[in-house]
Amino acid sequence: MRKTVCVIGGGLAGGIAASMLAARGHSVTLVELGDAPAPLLPSNEIWEPAEVKTLFTRGSGIGGTSNFWHGGLTILDRTDVEGLSGNDGRTRAPLTYSQLRDYYAQAVALVRGESSYSLDDIEAPLDAPVGGFGNTGDTFRLKALLYPDKPFASRLLIRRAQALHGLQVISNIEIRRLVNSGPRRISYAEGVDLRSGALKKYSADIFILSAGGLGSPKILLQSTGECPPLAQLPIGKFIIDHPTGFVFKAKLRHRMALRPLFGVARRGYKLRYGFALNPDHLGETVSRNHILYLRPAISMKDPGTYDFLKRKLVAYRGRSLSPLDMAYLVRHADLLFDAVNFKYGLSYSTSYVSGLVFAEQFPDENSRIRQLDNGQFGVKWSVSDIDCRSLEKFLAIFLENYSEQFESFKIFPDMSSRLDSAGHHSGACRMAMNPSQGVVDADLRVFGIDNLFVVDGSALAYSGHANTGLTIAALALKCCDAVSDV
Repeated sequence: MRKTVCVIGGGLAGGIAASMLAARGHSVTLVELGDAPAPLLPSNEIWEPAEVKTLFTRGSGIGGTSNFWHGGLTILDRTDVEGLSGNDGRTRAPLTYSQLRDYYAQAVALVRGESSYSLDDIEAPLDAPVGGFGNTGDTFRLKALLYPDKPFASRLLIRRAQALHGLQVISNIEIRRLVNSGPRRISYAEGVDLRSGALKKYSADIFILSAGGLGSPKILLQSTGECPPLAQLPIGKFIIDHPTGFVFKAKLRHRMALRPLFGVARRGYKLRYGFALNPDHLGETVSRNHILYLRPAISMKDPGTYDFLKRKLVAYRGRSLSPLDMAYLVRHADLLFDAVNFKYGLSYSTSYVSGLVFAEQFPDENSRIRQLDNGQFGVKWSVSDIDCRSLEKFLAIFLENYSEQFESFKIFPDMSSRLDSAGHHSGACRMAMNPSQGVVDADLRVFGIDNLFVVDGSALAYSGHANTGLTIAALALKCCDAVSDV
């Protein structure tokens, strides 16, 4: 049955949902905050702690953040969906891993374009030895992160759906709230035209909220007064991310070519492998999945200034650097080389390695986004003591298993200050079995509301090792099936 659908947010999830539903014959309107691709720097967010270290982690305009991402593709572990046997601190997702995997396969086929890779390539074990690192034994496994030569952006998908399937795109609209017409239905989305200041209302049979990991919960929080069922849900709670940073430097006993770990090049893509614990060892790290990447380096220098260097490079983006910035880059030329080498693969042979980690967080009620009395939003996200202890145990297990490979190994102190946001804030509208545990069900439908769905990073209850893009794409496709069945 043909339905009218309003999709709010034209990023990765919204672009896929709007385009796919339009192709299925539904009348779809996509409402987007921006127009041309641009960094999104919300002025209505107050962060705790106050210093947000990354310049921007979100994008606006058609395509949203997918216009800026590097396209790294990986998948959740089964434990992130179904948990471990016994009480491991996780709430089970309302779908099975095999169900999610089916949508992963569809998502890979959608985003790969003309490239030749498949889900099997992302799941593939390392097929080339790397000294003692290739022999992971019973404790560790090597998990792939696939980088397409041409990262996928949903902008092209949206433009194609406009031309072929009548998708209507309305830009420069900030949706402020959703208004219900009864106890279980949304009647319209209300927003403001950012060019004229005029109030706008958009009616539909179905509403899909895909304004991002923080954008979607903000809209729902603003809607609780007009939509009472929302006030009963834990909207905004349980924010998680992948705390990431350089945590050690090491000198190898023998110079080694890390190409199999660092960049197995295939036609149309590259594979990079990180070290992760096997599921039966997760209890040793308080059940958290972490992943460790070894980056070739040229010295034992503490990479603690790398984040500052990265911010300088992000801020540059084609503009002239000041003399002080130039002097800083020259002074830290070794770290600059490490950064450039990671992106372009200039050298794989090395005597030194940096340890880059992406740590998994568990939901914590203290990490949340909430609406303040002045209408702004307080965002609290931090790295907890238990996050640090879990990661320290993980590193100790790694060193115990691979000590023979290193001549020296220096884990840097003060772990919490070295770990930063990876920009994958999730969980604030998380998928759950029931409304006491989350905001949306297995179909991404908001509990208690028949015609409202949320599909973006905010729906992830656990985000695993890193890089949530492929999971978000898979959930967007699952949402499309649910909408078509309504």
